Amino acid sequence: MAAPAGLDDAFLRDLQAHYEAQDPGTAAARLQTLVDSVNALKADVAVVGRRGAGVTTLIHALMGKRPGLDDPQAFFQQAPEPPGQPAGYTHPTYPNLALWDLPGFQEPEKPGDYTKRLGDLGKYGCLVLVVAEGSPADPHLQLLKAFQKKRKPYYVVRTKVDLDMHTAKRRFRARYSSAEALALARKGVAEALAKNGLETGRVFLVSGLETDRYQFSQFQDKLEEELIQLKRAHDGELEDLRAVSPGKIQELYQACATGRLTEVPAIICSALEEPSQIRLDVAVLGEAGSGKSALVNALRGVGCREPGAAPMGVTATTQKATAYAHPTVPNLYLWDLPGVGVTEEDVGRLDLSHYDFFLLTASERYRHAQSQLARAVSAAGKRFFFIRTKVDVDAQPGPEPGPVEEIRSSCVDALQKDGMSSPRVFLVSSLLREAYDLPALRAALENDAPALKREALEKAIPMALSRLVRRKSKALMKDVWHKTLQSCLYSAEIPGPDVATSLINAASAFSIELGLVEESLAQVAKATGKPARLLQAEIRSPWLKQPDPKQVLKQITKPVPFSSRMWSLVPYWGHGAAGQPEISLEATYRVLTQALVEMTEDAERMLRRAYAKE
Repeated sequence: MAAPAGLDDAFLRDLQAHYEAQDPGTAAARLQTLVDSVNALKADVAVVGRRGAGVTTLIHALMGKRPGLDDPQAFFQQAPEPPGQPAGYTHPTYPNLALWDLPGFQEPEKPGDYTKRLGDLGKYGCLVLVVAEGSPADPHLQLLKAFQKKRKPYYVVRTKVDLDMHTAKRRFRARYSSAEALALARKGVAEALAKNGLETGRVFLVSGLETDRYQFSQFQDKLEEELIQLKRAHDGELEDLRAVSPGKIQELYQACATGRLTEVPAIICSALEEPSQIRLDVAVLGEAGSGKSALVNALRGVGCREPGAAPMGVTATTQKATAYAHPTVPNLYLWDLPGVGVTEEDVGRLDLSHYDFFLLTASERYRHAQSQLARAVSAAGKRFFFIRTKVDVDAQPGPEPGPVEEIRSSCVDALQKDGMSSPRVFLVSSLLREAYDLPALRAALENDAPALKREALEKAIPMALSRLVRRKSKALMKDVWHKTLQSCLYSAEIPGPDVATSLINAASAFSIELGLVEESLAQVAKATGKPARLLQAEIRSPWLKQPDPKQVLKQITKPVPFSSRMWSLVPYWGHGAAGQPEISLEATYRVLTQALVEMTEDAERMLRRAYAKE
């Protein structure tokens, strides 16, 4: 008997030997039942798109591979030819899931010829259409309609979004908006689907090369929920990332990735206690001509004509965001941003997520443009200092407060009217660097930097923790299939309810790895200062509350046929395992995968609670 995907010949031989030792007459039938169960779990996914759309790259990304990214010479090598025939890939985490790379479509091929070349699509339980630009080709729309008619799941993945974002940045420069660029990428696909009566909610924007960004994780989760039948209780708390720098998330993730989950709280607490190594990105933001570049130079103590100075001019000089290292505060970078327009539309295009703190500049009285910027920064969950530049033009330094305090009072009043409860306002002159508030501004940045770094890091903690837990979960998920097969061998060796105990032990091992046992909770509580009982309250999976082996056995066994129960009562003829409940491989696999998903969510929820501000 040939072993199907997920089973090897050695395992089948061992299992057959156990079956024959129990009852040679039924060994072959029982073995075939197991193979049928494995085949019933199979999920074949067809991945299709135009040539060059990134079908193969997406498949590799779903399998956790980075083709070419770790080889510096790969970018100089000729790209492999797309497959002329369907090429199947077994998923490394879910051996019952196969991803099929189907031949790509390219004009001037006729749609009918292309459909014939694809062959019979009936064996595929799900269709993933990959679109790199524009709208889907007509043959692909027809495939989607066919799957929808048969009530089979389908998804449309808009790939190479990273290239769209890069092109939009170069094209629009200061008018670039990541939200608008993403909306435009989705629009062409969604309109084509709606026009053809297809669901627009099945579109995901991804980059096969940057899987930690955009909607790649959501797409992965959706596939798993649909095909592996994993039920997740997403609460959406981590969806709004406007207040979090993607770089800060990655920085924290990399710092913690080498340790165990139980070590993560100590690593984070160490970083929070000594934040000198944390990067702080401070953006200098304002209208063109408001003195942003001059302010950056003044804060760094650099003359306008010295090497490394931010370029200055009487017109808009800064064309792209440029970072300058602060001379005295380690890992603090001042970003000289291009001038912002004065309309609400201009302000709405701003992508503030990459920066941790802001210096809002204005060279004249507080106007509508400054009001829009202040509101936008606050709405993004960020803080700022308001810097009134070129104050030497309106007032002369001296012992008398005069116009200087009038300007300060006017700025404070305007900011308070815009909802800023305690605005910090600095009046500066980049020419008279020791006059007015420039020395105070330097001191404020230096003194506040540690607290600002901690605040930026704290905002990144939930998403970084989520990625760390998911990474650990995927590593554990690879063991689920093996443990499922082990349970089949165990039940063959020792028929009876003890197999349920072995599954409970497997789930217990998962809980240790995810840091959900009492000892681990105590470590997290000690590192974060949160009571262990609060952390314990976030653990909801029944697998962590001493599950009853009898109840577990009910979930993984097939009901014993009435005839088998009757024969088990007959002397001699009822000898053996005929009356024993039969373990279902399919049910065992689904129970273990769902248990791991539940514990993964418990671990995420517990760690988020550990760092939540009460």
